[in-house]
Amino acid sequence: MRILWRFGLVCWAAAAVWYFLRPPSLWLLDGVVVPLMVVLYVFGLAAVIVGLVAGRRRTLLLTLVPVMVVVTAMVNPAWQVAPRTWFAMHRPLFDMALATEPGNLYYGNALPLPLRFLSVEGRVSDQEGRRFFPQWIGIPDDAGGYLHDPVQSPSGVDLYGMVCSNPVDLGDGWWMCGMADTGR
Repeated sequence: MRILWRFGLVCWAAAAVWYFLRPPSLWLLDGVVVPLMVVLYVFGLAAVIVGLVAGRRRTLLLTLVPVMVVVTAMVNPAWQVAPRTWFAMHRPLFDMALATEPGNLYYGNALPLPLRFLSVEGRVSDQEGRRFFPQWIGIPDDAGGYLHDPVQSPSGVDLYGMVCSNPVDLGDGWWMCGMADTGR
């Protein structure tokens, strides 16, 4: 059983690192890689639990599994299915990320390491005076994500080639644009 929970931990860790680093789209390979990471996350967590229960490793079960559950809840691709909920859960981290200077580069500057999972490629950019945290970047262009503008709606702002239309107000100057508004 020791092999099972360790193998599960490796699978889970691989998916956690993938979601933490938020690499750019692999285009056609996304159809394979993204579902694989979900499977590794779920299988890894389940294998750790089964392996630790079967091996009667109670202390490890009561310490490792809660940490894995919290990390899984925080670092995951839920922005794709429930973007409002994902933003609300990470709102304090986005507020902290506002301190990062976006710089002059088109795709912006890197966020501090603990905050990099907040956007694809771990970057924040300046889009016409607004802080932009892209959640997806298309090939060859376009993007969608969360914007911060405490003054006005970002309607009409260029998001790496796509114009922001019908932005969703998330409150206190935060907006969502170019993402499915699932109501969650």
